[in-house]
Amino acid sequence: MVEKLGAAIRLLGEPAILDANGRSQPVRGHQAWALLARVLLARAPLDRRALAAELFPETVDPLGSLRWCLASLRKALNTADCLNGDPIEGRFADDLDIDVLRLDRDDFDIEAAGPLLGTLEPRCSPEFATWLLVERERIAGIVEARIRQETIRAMSVEDHGRAIRLAELGVRRSPYDESAHILLVKSLALAGRYQAALEQVEATEAVFVAELGEKPSAALRSAARRTISSSPSGISRQAFVASLMQSGLAALSAGAVDAGIDCLRRAVRDAEKHKDAHLTARAMFELGAALVHSVKGYDDEGSVLLRQSTELARQGGNAAIASAGFRELGYVEALAGRRPSAATYLAQALELAGGDDNLAGIHGVIGFNLVDWGRVGEGLDHYALSLEHARSAGNRRREIWSLGLGGWGLLAADRLEEADLWLADCLALVEEQRWMSFRPWPVAVLSESRTRQQARPDDLRPRLEEAFALSCQMNDPCWEGAVARALALTYAAEEAFGPAMEWLGDARRRCMRDTDSYAGLQVEILASQVEVNLKLNRPETADAIAREWLALAARTHRDSHVARAAAFVAGRG
Repeated sequence: MVEKLGAAIRLLGEPAILDANGRSQPVRGHQAWALLARVLLARAPLDRRALAAELFPETVDPLGSLRWCLASLRKALNTADCLNGDPIEGRFADDLDIDVLRLDRDDFDIEAAGPLLGTLEPRCSPEFATWLLVERERIAGIVEARIRQETIRAMSVEDHGRAIRLAELGVRRSPYDESAHILLVKSLALAGRYQAALEQVEATEAVFVAELGEKPSAALRSAARRTISSSPSGISRQAFVASLMQSGLAALSAGAVDAGIDCLRRAVRDAEKHKDAHLTARAMFELGAALVHSVKGYDDEGSVLLRQSTELARQGGNAAIASAGFRELGYVEALAGRRPSAATYLAQALELAGGDDNLAGIHGVIGFNLVDWGRVGEGLDHYALSLEHARSAGNRRREIWSLGLGGWGLLAADRLEEADLWLADCLALVEEQRWMSFRPWPVAVLSESRTRQQARPDDLRPRLEEAFALSCQMNDPCWEGAVARALALTYAAEEAFGPAMEWLGDARRRCMRDTDSYAGLQVEILASQVEVNLKLNRPETADAIAREWLALAARTHRDSHVARAAAFVAGRG
């Protein structure tokens, strides 16, 4: 193998092969770049004949064209030792820098990453076009998750210049993503540029109204806020901060969310004034977790606070707070479908974990992330570990959560009878603990399991309608969307496809109402819409939704859905 120092393949942005001196080497034709991307990103070596048919569908001699492109690439790389064999193996030099294979490396320059193959649109087969769409979405999702992760980390270590620069990049990449704008506003506010933060809020609101027809949520303006509080005289600041946290958590538990969040904001502000790292880490964790779980649309601000908390906790040697913070960050990323980022945070949480209670939470979130990633068996193993730790700790709410979400995982594994048992246990514990705000989820999942086992739809709907009303009273878009989809499935089961489509449309609107909605549920709703549109003999509508389904599944790493959606789109093509 020929040694090369500093040679590189760049496929993220306009593609290029660079020699050791940084000079671009000529490569003729879009198909050569398509071939290189296809080989580099394949999970296994590719059969020559199948690859030739995919890349050169209109060529008289596709295998000859493939040989010509391979030779062209080897010449540009100045080696004869790669891209050989049948199936074709890459066998690139170990020191060759390949950007698409370094996305998860800490030293990868995330700011320089463009779309896969830049603006090139190779004229290949429909199968390749589908593959390219999936890979572009998948890589775009990884890059945007890395930008978000690095922005939040820069804020947590007070590298304000880098945080602002990365947040601006996030906004440029996704100009209508409210989360990106929230991070930019927050980074400006943390840098002390309060006027700039407010101006960014106003500019964003104006753009959203003009282009989307509605303002962003209150979370955007909240990110620019400065909270000022003062403690009463006669007691220590530590005691005052502790009392604020207790009051805030009590208010949240009682359902007084606004009052609880306000108390926790004041606790953070006072802890920061006192410059007590342990107290600040704890207060930031409680506020961040509350924003993530109690206030819809505030996951971005919550994530910033959680990341700041983990940094302070690690500096102060408080592994418990750091571990809990990484667990919650993993949950936010898993909910949004940023699965590699979630896995990174959860691995850090596990490293620092101690005690059954924390381990129960971490394994539950790992299971949640893996099941939606398509690694269902691994995910269910983690749910089992979560239940074991939750029962040892006597934490009924963690047990309820893992039974309810684990039931969803058992549905994905088509283990319906086991799912029924887990969900029945979940609902019994919900009643025992009076955790009624969680109830709609296991009701929806159990109904789907029973529908798939051909239970009578009329027997399922009363409980679903009650759960839907409860979800609406709580104003919870995720639960509303889950129950609405379950209702749609009952109508589809009796071939009442009109009402099924109405409920699915309603489920999708409700599920997407907030910026921090559950991406995995959105994918399921799109898949159901495709199926019902086909039953209604609406192939054009089904095809349009299938492309959205494919793009979202690829971006959020729902691998089993990617395969199903890609097969459908390729078949329609």
